[in-house]
Amino acid sequence: MRVSRRQTLLGAAAALLPVPARAAPEYRLDPRQVADGVWLIEGAKDSIAPANGGAICNVAMLETPEGAVVVDTGGTLRHGAALRAFADERLGGVAASLNTHHHPDHWFGNGAFADRPIQALPSTIAAQKAGAQALSDGLYRILGSWMQGTAPLAATAAVEGGDLTIGGRGLTVMALSGHTGADLALIDQRTGTLIAGDLLFLDRAPSFPDADLAAWRAALAILGGLPVSGTVPGHGPFHRDSRAVVQTLAYLDAFAARMDAAASLGLTPAEALAAGPMPAFAHLGANPAEYLRATVQQWRAHEISALPVIGGSV
Repeated sequence: MRVSRRQTLLGAAAALLPVPARAAPEYRLDPRQVADGVWLIEGAKDSIAPANGGAICNVAMLETPEGAVVVDTGGTLRHGAALRAFADERLGGVAASLNTHHHPDHWFGNGAFADRPIQALPSTIAAQKAGAQALSDGLYRILGSWMQGTAPLAATAAVEGGDLTIGGRGLTVMALSGHTGADLALIDQRTGTLIAGDLLFLDRAPSFPDADLAAWRAALAILGGLPVSGTVPGHGPFHRDSRAVVQTLAYLDAFAARMDAAASLGLTPAEALAAGPMPAFAHLGANPAEYLRATVQQWRAHEISALPVIGGSV
């Protein structure tokens, strides 16, 4: 992992400048067993910020005789280390980890699990490697000392869709897309628990930096038709009904309708931003910040779709 010039300068400054001694911030986990041998460490519903140390994604752990199967490893090395400590102390260690997709809050803790296999879809691994430096620089700017020691480590082994057994625990892996170009979801065969990654959000606004809304809707149709006993979304609480599928789809549709209408009226991006989140979803965690980011990220595609093309090309 190449260290950026900015990170080098920050490190040098920290070594040379006298600063008051203070305790490093700590991650305080609240693991909860949601099904037989299935644990959830729920993330904050906010955007990544110093107040939460980047610990915003849900982390699931499945017990096996060989240690836990850890689904997503957190947003910093120190977050991963706190998760690893729980697995070592309570679940007999770690058998393997899986990364659901390439957004950094889900895998920047991989370094704490480097002595065990870390699996992800092939396209996720490629995206992790391609984006590691930029993502790392961004998080160092936001999180500061929370990122101490974090050097992004991409998943070390590729996994495909289909049945997978780790430590004697059977999993059904689904290779989907929509939130990103490669989204892993899985079902724990023992309990029927769906671990959906960021294809599902509940009570937290979805994020859109790499979204393909048509593919995302198709993935939601698949997830909504599964006979599962409970669901761990990528962000939000465990639940035993279809709330996350319904809410995520409704948000995607409402957001797309808002963007299409604004573009059709000839509004500028600034005017669409000023309108704020759709009223029915303004209360969700991470709004209005997530709506503002999504508008910037998705505006161009909706503008091209809504407006006539002059001269036959864009």
